[in-house]
Amino acid sequence: MSAIEEARHDEGVTLSPTAGSPGGNRRLAFRGGGVVAFLVLLAAIADGPHLLGTANETLWTTIFTLMALAQAWNLLGGYGGQFSIGHGLFVGLGGYTSTILLLHTGLPVAGAIAGAVLVSGIIGAVSAVPLLRLRGVYYSVGTIGLLLAVQAWFTNWSYAGQTTGVVMPASGTLGFNAQYYMAAGVVVLTTVVVWGLVRSRFGRRLMAVRDDEEAAAELGVDGFKVKLLAMTVSAMLVGLAGSMNAFQQLTLEPYSAFSISWAINMILACVIGGLATVPGPLIGAALMFELQQRLQGSSDLAPLVEGVILLIVIRFVPGGIWGLVCRWWAKLTDLVARNAER
Repeated sequence: MSAIEEARHDEGVTLSPTAGSPGGNRRLAFRGGGVVAFLVLLAAIADGPHLLGTANETLWTTIFTLMALAQAWNLLGGYGGQFSIGHGLFVGLGGYTSTILLLHTGLPVAGAIAGAVLVSGIIGAVSAVPLLRLRGVYYSVGTIGLLLAVQAWFTNWSYAGQTTGVVMPASGTLGFNAQYYMAAGVVVLTTVVVWGLVRSRFGRRLMAVRDDEEAAAELGVDGFKVKLLAMTVSAMLVGLAGSMNAFQQLTLEPYSAFSISWAINMILACVIGGLATVPGPLIGAALMFELQQRLQGSSDLAPLVEGVILLIVIRFVPGGIWGLVCRWWAKLTDLVARNAER
């Protein structure tokens, strides 16, 4: 059932049922396997510090942050079809807000993180009003323009340290275990939020708008409001992950905090892992991090390799790695079903 058909079903138009079909049952079984895998991941996270050691624990903190960023972008770019290249804006806002609040107020760490999420959400909602009036490439260019404007503002804002940036105070200096569990909690929270939203009525409407906004409008779906909410939630989740990045890095300056490379990594992770799927960004982010680690000594070679991989995925595996796994699973279950019928 397409997103448009599901939206039509929400509006009360009866369609031929698909529940209970062999294909539907296989999809449900596959989703059940995904839930089991997710629970196993949670168990591994819980005992991570004892299994990994300090060095690997730090690496996994970074991986979790990248996973959360990719998953948050996936809500807007994958399920919503709004290809934002300026999402690094909210990474910088989240990091700067939490650091500045700890520097200049008596807020605890939890309060500073909440402030980062709130500020990111407000800026995301306000910026969405003009940006969502744009379509296609104009929207993408608009997000870059906003990113560069905010970066220039922070470069000249004395309260935020201008080009020198800010340093996390002692009250925000967390141990490796705390950083690990906070980053793990963020990726789990982000995944649960995205999973819940895309399987709700809002998610069906968001995908209907992505597929055909005019057809969705004929069914009574307000495309602007749906995309506004998606951008706000995505901005809040990215700001939360940006705050985690600040606690790990301890120092922030505008050119790295608001770098366009943040969004590039989010997009690459989603496309390689599987755009508009929940497991895809997690898989893609882990692979992207591993690739970047392998090419750490060849900074000139890394963009070339990433570009080649991206072209290969788009050409031969358009559904990403998770899409490939799903196709293999479908073929396997079909084969088992045919053999069982003999």
